[in-house]
Amino acid sequence: MKQFIGYSENGDCKEAIKGLENPSAIIYISGKEIFERVTTELSEAFPSAEIIGCVGQSYAHKTVNLEGLTVVGFYGNLKAVGGIIEDVGSMPLASITDIQKKADTIGYSNDDTICVDLSCGNDAQLVTTLNIVLQKKNISLVGGTAWEDTVSYNGKIYHNAASYLFLKNLDGKIKVYRENLYEAHDANVRYIATKVDTENSIIYELDGQPVQKVYMDMLNINEDDIPDQTFINPLGRYIGNEIYLISLKSKVDNGGLECYKKVNSMDILTIMQLKDYNEITQNTLDEIVRDFPNISGIFSVNCIFRYLLFEQRNYMDTYLNKIDKIGSHAGLIGLGEHYNTQHVNQTMSCFVFE
Repeated sequence: MKQFIGYSENGDCKEAIKGLENPSAIIYISGKEIFERVTTELSEAFPSAEIIGCVGQSYAHKTVNLEGLTVVGFYGNLKAVGGIIEDVGSMPLASITDIQKKADTIGYSNDDTICVDLSCGNDAQLVTTLNIVLQKKNISLVGGTAWEDTVSYNGKIYHNAASYLFLKNLDGKIKVYRENLYEAHDANVRYIATKVDTENSIIYELDGQPVQKVYMDMLNINEDDIPDQTFINPLGRYIGNEIYLISLKSKVDNGGLECYKKVNSMDILTIMQLKDYNEITQNTLDEIVRDFPNISGIFSVNCIFRYLLFEQRNYMDTYLNKIDKIGSHAGLIGLGEHYNTQHVNQTMSCFVFE
């Protein structure tokens, strides 16, 4: 299984696919204004390929591509099958039979299969739905949230939907990774979410206290500091010994905080602290190289907040150059990230294959 990466910053499909021959599957990301056109052009250029795409910003090799087209093709010795989940906002479970059929054609994973999804939203319920099938077949998940209510599958555009793609590497293994730039601000402090509005992703109280007060007191900040503080101090949710990040969106009335991810009553939370991101990203790459002496490709989803943080600190170019040194790399700047059974924020998830 091999990976092709092409891109055009002005959305020229012919430029982006130059050199791509006989792909089994394609993932593409494009700007909003060109999405309909490139969806048609890619489907016509590769009628036998399984193709999924979304509106969004992307990166390819060392280049951030904000409004153009990035095409990631998979060719060689692999099996690929895709699909669409309609009405993802309220009824993703209605597509479970079709997901099962597609997974059956791919078969059980012996560390050689991945599911990639591109979603219009309702991420937590979507990830749960996919994992009803994926966990039975030992298939890992990597995915992300599109920038618009628009995804595609095999030349057709859908709204309020999620497209997905199964890839089985017949030459070797595939492995997923998650990168978190944060640690608990105080490892000895955990909170219970005692008052929440799960439907609207709002936390009102932690341990019976207004969440804004808890947050400000822990970090010794003022109320006006809260809106931008998520870059340094997002929340974290404990699941076992693992912590998954939750981004803060805004302050709301009655001392609450709106988040970019749903929080449930009685969830165990903590306040996170940004660590040495240059060291953490290098550690991730070192781990990948140890696991994969011969890398054929890397596809990742990086949260928009990670991208903005790296841009603010003039680190994005350094980051992309570091990854490009170890292998062919492209991906989506996502509004949410999917990693196995979890919808997360402010995270990088990726899959690597040999």
